[in-house]
Amino acid sequence: MKIKKISHLVLSFALALFFIYAGTQKFIPKKHKKKADNTELIESVKNDKFESPTTFRLAVKMLKTSGFLKFIGILQILSGLLIMLPKTRLIGLIFLLPITINVFCFHFFMDNEAGENIETGIYLALNILLILPYYKKIKSLLNAKILA
Repeated sequence: MKIKKISHLVLSFALALFFIYAGTQKFIPKKHKKKADNTELIESVKNDKFESPTTFRLAVKMLKTSGFLKFIGILQILSGLLIMLPKTRLIGLIFLLPITINVFCFHFFMDNEAGENIETGIYLALNILLILPYYKKIKSLLNAKILA
């Protein structure tokens, strides 16, 4: 029993630290040695040739330009901080779940790199695994809301 609690704590902290790091990285400008050449992307748009990873790169570029990635970064940092505190861990894990699902699906459907799919799948699986011990609590909360 104690091993489960320690494992849950360690994995929670690992997930929290990763997403705090990932969230803060969205606010740190990348240093480019030379200006990015968008010729390939422009040609893909002109020729209606939307294939992976072109669609992925276009989508990421749009998300960066719109500021949406910074919003996701704020949510990742907030989720990570909530996960680190025992009293708010469940809220943080539930808050992080749609983010990890979205990141996994984004890579799965738009990126053709198996390594990215595996990496994002691990974070999604870990998020779900860490929520499982709270099953009874979540079920009772849902039942209380439905019956009220």
